[in-house]
Amino acid sequence: MEDFDYLAADSNAAWLDGRGDGRFERYERFYHQERAQQAEKFDLEMTNEGYGEWASRQPALMLSLVSGPWFGQVAVAFFSVYMGSRLVPALAGKLPVATGAMLAIAFVGLRIFHWRRRKRK
Repeated sequence: MEDFDYLAADSNAAWLDGRGDGRFERYERFYHQERAQQAEKFDLEMTNEGYGEWASRQPALMLSLVSGPWFGQVAVAFFSVYMGSRLVPALAGKLPVATGAMLAIAFVGLRIFHWRRRKRK
């Protein structure tokens, strides 16, 4: 019977091969950092015990992604596009001239904003 454990991303064999969810890469970074700091008195057993404590203090990957400043900007951009895609057709159906004027003013305003910003640099 063959052992297909290495095919599962969660298996120990996959983890040791460096495949899976990134835990091996985090351990490798920790290991190399500890090895560089302790040079002469490096103890692998103590390092492995310290890894559990270090890993528990690290923020979760999803939390660090969501707490980034770019996440809010992307969320606002998607929300704006979504609301624009719902609002503009509804307004254009009732007030086509006013909607066209509003869009023209918005596009000209954005061009002026970007032009001034580029000019400052």
